[in-house]
Amino acid sequence: MSRESLAVRKSRPHRYDASLQGHKLTIAYRGTEFSGWQCQPGKRTVQDCLEVALAKIWGAKISLQGSGRTDTGVHARGQVASFNAPRLHNGTVLQRALNANLPWDVRVVQCRLVSPAFHARFDAIGKTYRYLIWNQLVQDPFTHDTHWHVPRPLDLSAMRRAARFLLGENDFASFTSNPGYERESTIRTMRRASIVRQGAELVFHFSADGFLYRMVRNLVGGLVKVGLGKMPPDDYGRILHARSRSEAPANAPACGLSLMSVSYPRR
Repeated sequence: MSRESLAVRKSRPHRYDASLQGHKLTIAYRGTEFSGWQCQPGKRTVQDCLEVALAKIWGAKISLQGSGRTDTGVHARGQVASFNAPRLHNGTVLQRALNANLPWDVRVVQCRLVSPAFHARFDAIGKTYRYLIWNQLVQDPFTHDTHWHVPRPLDLSAMRRAARFLLGENDFASFTSNPGYERESTIRTMRRASIVRQGAELVFHFSADGFLYRMVRNLVGGLVKVGLGKMPPDDYGRILHARSRSEAPANAPACGLSLMSVSYPRR
């Protein structure tokens, strides 16, 4: 997961051909059998599958821009991607055509014709992620690739107290992994950090103006340590303010994570 600041996005406007039609896709995928979103030589990725389907429809290579990357095994219900191409179909017809050429574990849930100036990544102003934990001694086998199995009881009250430290503007350097490139900033504004129990299932939601690489998985890994009684809630806040990844616990596995939605300015 990565995000550029609004100032950076404004200073780096993307070039586009105004004679082409802009297209905005909202995409759902089951990430279990994918090596993430972004194209990688010799690996199965979501972007590759979509670009192959686009090439079949247009008879030419179409470059697709995603709102951000998701890692191997991470799912999405509301990933957003954009591309510009000569207009062939309205949104409804194009949605049907794309889904007819996509594998079962990727679906275009909405297709809209938009301005060619729209860019799924540079125009994004927020994202929401969900993380699922199966918190029971025996895991439901149907949750194997969608939930992290934590068999020991978790203290939900303590986890919620710890999660409150995340709200507002913070430097999340302690809760991000090294992405392999230099980042403009590790400061983000967290608007929501909620945890709800639904039977054996724990549901986490995080909404922010942007997320860092593996940030949600790192946040959940620390919250589970609090829930297991291995770390008091106040220490979670101390780790956040330390701004050092070496201070934080190990991250949560990818299987429980889903990108739920990406938000854009109203136009």
